[in-house]
Order: sequence, then structure tokens, then C-alpha cells
Amino acid sequence: MPGLSRQLMERPPAALARPRRFAGALGRVLALALAASAAACASAPPPTLTFASGRVAPDISGVWQVTEYKPGVRTLDGAVPPLRPEAMQTYQSNLVKYAELPPREDMTRCVPPGTPRINFAPFPLMIVETERKITFIYEYQHILRHIYMDEDLPDRDQLDFTYIGDSAGRWEGDTLVIQTAGFNDLTRLDREGMPHSENMHLTEHIRLIDGGRRLENVMTIDDPETFTAPWSTRLVYERKPGVELEEYNCWLKYEDY
Repeated sequence: MPGLSRQLMERPPAALARPRRFAGALGRVLALALAASAAACASAPPPTLTFASGRVAPDISGVWQVTEYKPGVRTLDGAVPPLRPEAMQTYQSNLVKYAELPPREDMTRCVPPGTPRINFAPFPLMIVETERKITFIYEYQHILRHIYMDEDLPDRDQLDFTYIGDSAGRWEGDTLVIQTAGFNDLTRLDREGMPHSENMHLTEHIRLIDGGRRLENVMTIDDPETFTAPWSTRLVYERKPGVELEEYNCWLKYEDY
């Protein structure tokens, strides 16, 4: 995986962000200056966008990348999601298959990962924000996801049941709330093989944190066929100024994430 933006699979984010050490008085001065700068950024108001209509919304546009990648999704308290007995059997079977899985060398590696799994991809994500819709452009497989603002989700009989699903969003103060439904059941929630059904409903609460330098996404999954109760997980993205999305070819270059 060439380039710094690919190194999340090879080096942990903590190694990329490890603070530098300086010696003596100069080191103490620099340390104080860096701390003051970080505090100022954290306390600064997050950026906003003003649309032609005069409406103002938080500015989440730009390129982002997850700060940490894990092959298995967990709840906010670090537990395995509350699977029903039959779904637990499927998950445990998938775990065995995952442990024995060799790198795929055929076109099955080009199958879309689906939502919300695509959100965990350790590749850059570009967000394009307009008043009518917000578009997520994932470098991984160049997948597009449109969030239509201030609209209702289609009725179930009008859904297409796709890999990405249908998404509708609205701003609640400084938080973008996204409702997504209409998933097929051909994907898993993570690389370990966490299952879900076509009736899964995903709710995301996305907001800027750390003065706009980071983006938080708290995802809640409600799927009574698979889980005994709704559960949530959390992702944090870091803003990547100067990073561009690159060509992605699943057949030539990459393994699964």
C-alpha cells in the first residue's frame, strides 16, 4: 500500500502521531508552545458552511481517515454485539473461516463491503457537502454514498436492498443524524464475519470534535432478527488536508480489510 495514507494497515496511528522529544530549555519552550497550540485548536469553534439559501451548517467537507482499524466491530463498552443464538452460531462459524482464509485472488475481492463496514475502511474518505445532499466518496472501491438531506427514507416496498442502502439525513444542531435502511444480506459488518439481516436499520450521529480537526461517528445498529437489542459503536476520523483520493483497483492491488 504505497504512501502515507495507506500506512494504517502497516503502522498503528499512535506511531504516526507519537510526540517528538526535545532536550533542555528549548524542549520545554517548544512543548509549552505545542500544548498551547493544541488547546487553542481544541477550543476553537468548528468550521461552518453558508449555503446560497443563507442556511448555515457545520463544515464536514474534505478528506478524512479513520484513526484506528480493527478487524472486529465492538460495542461502545468493547463487547461483542448481543447476537441471537442462531446469529452467534453464524458468527462463530465465520470466525473459523476467517482464521483459515487465504488472500483472495479472484473477483470476489471486488464485492462491495456494504454499510456500515465501509466506514471502517483504513483508506481516505472524501465528504462533499451541499444543502440538498452530502456525498461520501470512499477511496476503497471508489464507492459513492449519497445522504439526502431533510427527506424521509422510502417505504420498505420501495427500497432496492443494495450493499450501501438508502440514506436520509438532517442536522440536529451541530450533529448530522443519518438514517439508513434497505440493505441486502450479502455482506458482513466486519472482517470477522459479524452477520446482519435485510431488516437492519443504521442510525449515525456525526459531529466535528477537537475544533474541527476530527470527526466522530457514533453508529447504532437495530436489527431484531440478528441482535437481542440495539447497540452502538464509535469511529473517529482525522482530517487529512493535502491528501487526495487515489486510484483503487481491487483486482490488482489490495487484500480485504
